[in-house]
Amino acid sequence: MDDASLSSQARIRIVPPSKSSGGSRCSREMVRDTRRALRLPDSGKIVAAGHAPQNWHPGILSKFIAMRTLSQEMNAASVILNIDTVAGDPGLIDVPYLDLDGLPCSSSIRLFDSLPDRSLGMQPACEPADLSWLDGMPDLDGEPLQRFSSAVREAGGDLSLANQITRALIDITRSWIGRPNVLNASRLLKTPCGQWLLERMQRDAIRCSEAYNAAVSVDPDAGIRPLDIVKGELPLWDIRGDQRRTARRQDLDESNVLPKALLTTAIMRLAGCDLFIHGTGGARYDALMEGWLRQWLDVDVAPFMMVTADVQLPLPDAEAIARLGQGLVSHGRRAYHDPESLSVPLDSPGPRKRAALESIQSAPRGSEERRAAFASMHETLATLRPENPTPAGAIADRIRDARRTSARRDWHVVFYEDEVLDRLAEQIETSVVDQIR
Repeated sequence: MDDASLSSQARIRIVPPSKSSGGSRCSREMVRDTRRALRLPDSGKIVAAGHAPQNWHPGILSKFIAMRTLSQEMNAASVILNIDTVAGDPGLIDVPYLDLDGLPCSSSIRLFDSLPDRSLGMQPACEPADLSWLDGMPDLDGEPLQRFSSAVREAGGDLSLANQITRALIDITRSWIGRPNVLNASRLLKTPCGQWLLERMQRDAIRCSEAYNAAVSVDPDAGIRPLDIVKGELPLWDIRGDQRRTARRQDLDESNVLPKALLTTAIMRLAGCDLFIHGTGGARYDALMEGWLRQWLDVDVAPFMMVTADVQLPLPDAEAIARLGQGLVSHGRRAYHDPESLSVPLDSPGPRKRAALESIQSAPRGSEERRAAFASMHETLATLRPENPTPAGAIADRIRDARRTSARRDWHVVFYEDEVLDRLAEQIETSVVDQIR
């Protein structure tokens, strides 16, 4: 990888909390009792940020760096909301590398097994796979994967898979985020605030769902699916074994429901924290949550701010990739028109083509001898060409893929050098403090 781009600064975007937000209107008693139920400090302020126990890239890490900075500035407790209610496949990790031609590309490597359709909090801890085979892959740096694998193995035991992965991620990023409290999203409905919201849903499910749909219709591309009011759907997951579906009103009498995204942050911002930090996606959908609660219950919630960053790996940039692509195209042309020239200087024909050209040159113009020499040259070249040459279109596809790979900002955090993340932390700390002062 090219170390030149290690000096480039991250692109950081921060949206401070709205000054018009007066905080949650929940009673002090509900806030206190909810925080006690979650084993959080029931006095003083709490700054929270959340993410699923999956790939933490620098944009995700930025939220937690900002959380640590703000908790120190506000003398507040810091809490990571572990979204253990989601399903996913955190064991499959994209690994960047350079191919034999120097083009950036990636390969997906399985670190451990999981059930992609089942909530991560309902899966047992895993045993990472043996990665010793990576030692035989000279083009691929296996050390970051080995480091994460060790962290996952050490975080195992009797934990859920969600807790194991989150503990491992915190361990490998503690230099930048410290050691925050960890709260599982699956516990939120069992709190006084969660029970109050469930009771209100049971009492007036239609109004709840209508307000929800009205709010999410404002931004249909935010990824929040409307509820089917005819079926009695509510913003909850109904979990039955390995199956999960949107819960319905009749499911509230059972204990196998988990909060969906908007309900999760609704409970947190009503009673679980005094400031919530989102990335771009969360900030987008949580604005819809605010509209839902205002229409349904006429309540406000604690403020949120948005923090994110784009940090790319030091892979060849677009200009370098273009040069490599031009070289591949030139190589392909030479392989077709003069295969032997690939082993001699660029300005020299291969020995057999040189001899053929001399025969053509020595024959009289327009003669049968000259035409025969020309035909013989092409017959010889045809025997020297690769059996399966790479089409120009395939090279163009590789170049496009390489550009996309180089531009990615969502690589797992283990692939970034400590110095890069140190600079990211410094930038975020400075920017966050400037925003709140």
